[in-house]
Amino acid sequence: MGILPANIAFNIILAIIPLLTIVVLIASYFNISIDSVANLISEIMPKQVSNTLVEVISGKGFDTRVGIFTVVAFFIASNGMYAVINTSDTLYEIRESDVIKKRVSSIILLFIIIILFVFLLVVPLFGENILNLMESARLLSKYSRQVLFIFNIIKWPLTILIIYLNIKLIYTIAPSKNIRSEETTYGAVFTTVGWIMATLIFKFYLNRFARYDIIYGNLSSLIMMMVWVNLVSYIFVLGMAINASRRKEREILEETMRIEREKIEEELKKKEKKKNKEKKKKEKKNKVENNTGEEGE
Repeated sequence: MGILPANIAFNIILAIIPLLTIVVLIASYFNISIDSVANLISEIMPKQVSNTLVEVISGKGFDTRVGIFTVVAFFIASNGMYAVINTSDTLYEIRESDVIKKRVSSIILLFIIIILFVFLLVVPLFGENILNLMESARLLSKYSRQVLFIFNIIKWPLTILIIYLNIKLIYTIAPSKNIRSEETTYGAVFTTVGWIMATLIFKFYLNRFARYDIIYGNLSSLIMMMVWVNLVSYIFVLGMAINASRRKEREILEETMRIEREKIEEELKKKEKKKNKEKKKKEKKNKVENNTGEEGE
């Protein structure tokens, strides 16, 4: 727990800018502006962290002409997922070293993360567009406020549910062995709740107490981003460790039950064997007594 989160955090920090670059490129196909991406980052990350990332992606005018850069960015971003796979294999005590298989899995996980980001962008925007269309067409004009109120209520629970399902999917796919989806529920719930609570507490800490700028000066925003990424990486690894430990406990329990079952079966066989032996001995004794009686007659 002291090493694995730092390993993931290091690779995620290297991958986060290329990842956001790819998200911006894909978002452009949906006619989503960079401002929408910036707003999403500002909502889900602490202010000091989001400012650093927004500053990088804002005003860059990404388009599909940067093809080579996109490929390089995709490969760099996949290293973050590769670190997640190595971490999960360590926690599940998997000794496989199939690098190609891990690379393919890291690409799949990266696609999942990209889809998550794009979905988090498209769903709120899509809902707002529907509401604007209804308002311009004067549909349900009497209930527009109520519809807007309901939309604002379900937007964040839906976002949290999407994050939970994606974490659960990553926990299921990442290990280099077959993991059932139900085995990752506890860890995924812990990580989802932990991320939300840790981010809120970290925001409060940064706004009220932290003064990194005194020590680090212009690098303070970067340092705060590193601290936050390391914090959420620790929670992510801890959630995965919960899943791995529960699986280990289940395997130990199943092994113990198997041994107990074999012992019971062995005892039953011994009893059956002893019973058959006594039965044969009794039959032999009766046969001898019958033969003796016949000779006497």
